[in-house]
Amino acid sequence: MTISLRSVCIALLVLFAAACQSEQVPPAEPGGFVQWALPDKLREISGLALTSDERLLAVTDEEAVVYEIDYRNGSLVKAFAIGRPTIRGDFEGIAVLAGKVWLMTSNGRLYTFDEAADGQRVPYERIGTGLRDQCEFEGLTADEQSGRLLLICKESRKKKKGLRIFAWLAAGDSDQEAIEVFLDEDAISESIGKKHVNPSGVTIDPATGNLIVVAAKQRAVFELSRDGRLIDVIMQLDSKRHRQAEGIAITADGSLLIADEANKGPARLAIYSQKRTGKTPSE
Repeated sequence: MTISLRSVCIALLVLFAAACQSEQVPPAEPGGFVQWALPDKLREISGLALTSDERLLAVTDEEAVVYEIDYRNGSLVKAFAIGRPTIRGDFEGIAVLAGKVWLMTSNGRLYTFDEAADGQRVPYERIGTGLRDQCEFEGLTADEQSGRLLLICKESRKKKKGLRIFAWLAAGDSDQEAIEVFLDEDAISESIGKKHVNPSGVTIDPATGNLIVVAAKQRAVFELSRDGRLIDVIMQLDSKRHRQAEGIAITADGSLLIADEANKGPARLAIYSQKRTGKTPSE
């Protein structure tokens, strides 16, 4: 039987593509850590959110397309677009609250809409929070307890000391004033050995109600009380695993999910089997 060079090349390409799609970084310890390479559509992944039935939604930072990812294997389940044509912007956060999906841009603008099936387009409501002069935002999460969205500042545009987070009532009027909370930046920066802290994602631990914040620039994940006090540094992120951590979420069983934008390789989704305490995960 004669096998052509063309057939061999095609077979190799298919195998290579399959390997890239399911790339997995070996576990740090048995059952404790896994990391998936994500499809190229998610190169600019910038936020994560879990639905009430624990499906993982994600957004990228250039257009309003919501992706569902199966975090158990890293595969893409569905994608749907917001608006016709699709809204474009610097999207830096996603949340699920009050039966709606919410997106946030870096200037604090919110978009809300219904979840849709694969390939669909949905109408939306756009909400100006009046916060664009306060911060560059880079993290959004839902506080089910208060019915508010929490928008965390990456960098303040005002000369105010400390990190800042704003709470926006999801069912409130568009002219409401957001509640501002200052976070203890000095305690955080001292604990991780950095001069400043620039949050890139935030979520709420369903077990404790505390805030869990990731800072890509400082490669750290830390836990805060609702009034902004540092509780603990959960981990300092290994640069080989986490090139640019932009999204974070926690499942009901305590698994910590962290998404990294593509940087000298594909975007990645890491799953730690439980929220950790300690500055560096074991290798």
